[in-house]
Amino acid sequence: MIRKIIPLACLVVLISSCAPVISQTTMKDVDKNVSFTTIQRNPDAMKGRVVLLGGEIIATTPGSEETWIEVLEKPLDFRQKPSEEDVSSGRFLVRFEGFLDPAIYEKGRKLTVAGVVEGKVVRPIGEIDYIYPVIAVREHHLWKPDYDYGLPRVGIGVGGGSGHVGGGVGVGF
Repeated sequence: MIRKIIPLACLVVLISSCAPVISQTTMKDVDKNVSFTTIQRNPDAMKGRVVLLGGEIIATTPGSEETWIEVLEKPLDFRQKPSEEDVSSGRFLVRFEGFLDPAIYEKGRKLTVAGVVEGKVVRPIGEIDYIYPVIAVREHHLWKPDYDYGLPRVGIGVGGGSGHVGGGVGVGF
């Protein structure tokens, strides 16, 4: 019996650790044919579309009834996590209802959002006026800081063969 339970438990853990972070309910509404580049070119034409975007937080600005987060767009991987590469197609703003603490939603953290395109906002970056697409969040995931992922991981495994049970401990990086 234990021979059947252990592999099944390992499979469940493996699958759940690779699962996307945005719910299937929300993903059903996401227009997967709309890229960030399309939104950036003409945010007003994309109003009302539900999109999935991610990136690195540049700044978090809480207000009295809402919080704005400026994000440097990054491509998403199969888990919907923003890429670590120095690649970006631009910036966008995410509008959250209520207060989000800038100490938690701090610069450098990775963020994945599913939300509705509301249009655009023009703000200066240095000496230029930059057009930011605005996304009203429906669902989001704030990723753990990158240094949390770099820690050694310890795992215990149980294996068998020829009717014998064995065990082992491993450390991975």
